[in-house]
Amino acid sequence: MNRMNFGDTRDLFTFDLVRHIMKADPAFDSFSFIPMLTGADEGARGKKCGKTDLAKAKKSGKAGSQNLDLVAQMERLQEIEDDLDYFQHIRGYFNKEQILAHIVSDQKFTHQDRTRYFSNILPRIPKKSLIFLDPDTGLEESRPTEKHLLFAEVKQIADRMDKNSVLMIYQHFPRVKHDGYVRERGSRLNELTGMDPLTITDNEIIFFLLAKDPKLRTRVEEIIERYANSYPLLTSCCGD
Repeated sequence: MNRMNFGDTRDLFTFDLVRHIMKADPAFDSFSFIPMLTGADEGARGKKCGKTDLAKAKKSGKAGSQNLDLVAQMERLQEIEDDLDYFQHIRGYFNKEQILAHIVSDQKFTHQDRTRYFSNILPRIPKKSLIFLDPDTGLEESRPTEKHLLFAEVKQIADRMDKNSVLMIYQHFPRVKHDGYVRERGSRLNELTGMDPLTITDNEIIFFLLAKDPKLRTRVEEIIERYANSYPLLTSCCGD
């Protein structure tokens, strides 16, 4: 994630989906947020999204737009420049929703230091948790940077999490045919982790969700399908 995107429509989709999953399945003890926070892009300074984007989201029926409390929270987040304030507001929102939000790391993420970053967070991941990995862009490309999550890092987290947890991964769609991309990434995640990912997308971003326990996977599948049915722009899928 990047501070230039604090409180944007993707944050709105993300945190509303997290809230929906946590509320729908009380078996989770906490929401664990791994932000992979990068520095602001120099070329993007001054281009931070405004409240008009959220107003458009409400008119177009984008994911999360029905949650007016969260929309208001996103508007406040857009005014924030300090990283720790952002995390405090995220915790505060979920606390109001009676959801324990655990920020696994509030440290900056860099490509050069990624090994130490993940080594530090692995022991801090709790059990019975919805674990969210939030890279700027998503899973690794041919030339990964700090914007990307490596498949090896996904495997580290997946191997570490218990059977009562779910791993949720953010992915921005590249400029390729979406159906083929989802199948290819889903197949690779399955081969890597032994878990067939669930997906939910608004055709701009996609979330992959991995669960070890078949019963938990079925519950999450039903939860995200209900969520997708509440927004016309969303599509959910159960994998292969």
